Amino acid sequence: MNAKRHEPIELTEHFFKLGTPDFPAFLSMGDKGMIIEGGTGPTYPIMVDQIETLGVDPQTIKYIVLTHTHPDHIGAVPHFQRAWPHIKLLVSPVGAEILGKKELFKDFQLTDLSIAQLMKAKSEIDTLPAPVENYAFAVDSTVTEGDRIDLGKGIVWNIYETPGHSPCHIALFEEKESTLALGDTTGFYVPAQDVFWPNYFESLEKYCNSIRKLATLPAKRAVLSHNAVIEGDVQQHLRKALQATERYHKELMERLAKGETAEEIAMDKARFVDSLTDIRPFKIMYDLSKVLIKNSLLDGKGDHFVW
Repeated sequence: MNAKRHEPIELTEHFFKLGTPDFPAFLSMGDKGMIIEGGTGPTYPIMVDQIETLGVDPQTIKYIVLTHTHPDHIGAVPHFQRAWPHIKLLVSPVGAEILGKKELFKDFQLTDLSIAQLMKAKSEIDTLPAPVENYAFAVDSTVTEGDRIDLGKGIVWNIYETPGHSPCHIALFEEKESTLALGDTTGFYVPAQDVFWPNYFESLEKYCNSIRKLATLPAKRAVLSHNAVIEGDVQQHLRKALQATERYHKELMERLAKGETAEEIAMDKARFVDSLTDIRPFKIMYDLSKVLIKNSLLDGKGDHFVW
């Protein structure tokens, strides 16, 4: 199925990047292992190949933890649960509620198919994967702020609740190697252009608060759910994300005040996102841009941007 070989990337002695640049996941290994992010249907076989390349026994991988439950972050989970039934799925309590809703499934299936079509067009896979049938997302345990996941050998992940991008979002910090798994807390970042698309799809205020919360951690490395691994000044990345959010919000408000319609602005912003990435259909980017406008109007009057 894999037209293009995607090698796993060793980020530290205990931490590896899996998947593809657009849709990465991460493997943390102590005495036992944990996959961070739920992948996608078409990246599932890629991840399995990468784990085999690393020489990791799948039986030692005990957990998959989701930063959040958006459809492009959960697609490999049903495959892993079938192939490796010992693996435990960990999500936030809100995430567990979302994964239990049947209406999620149609959106998930459409998203997974669109990702597979994109990857095939880019020759990242040879053929489209077979549709997943009779599946469910079986949550084994929930994690909340203050919980710790001990993998052995000093590798312990601490859970932080980081809503704003989604109500179920969490981030994870591992102290020994100072690694912060950001998920989409800082939105969609394109390192080649040093450009952010802020993603406060749930709440502008919560989104900014979550960024500031994570800035208090002594992270030396941050891994994002799309595109980027930040090595070095993680606090600078978080500060830039907050500044980009402020600029984006203020531009929306200024354009609305001058008489532009939300639809006109959303179309322009969707074109901006389309110039950065092709990982989701244009219609989705347009709809999400309208959500950002709505959320800026709802809770944009507070002073959310103080560092």
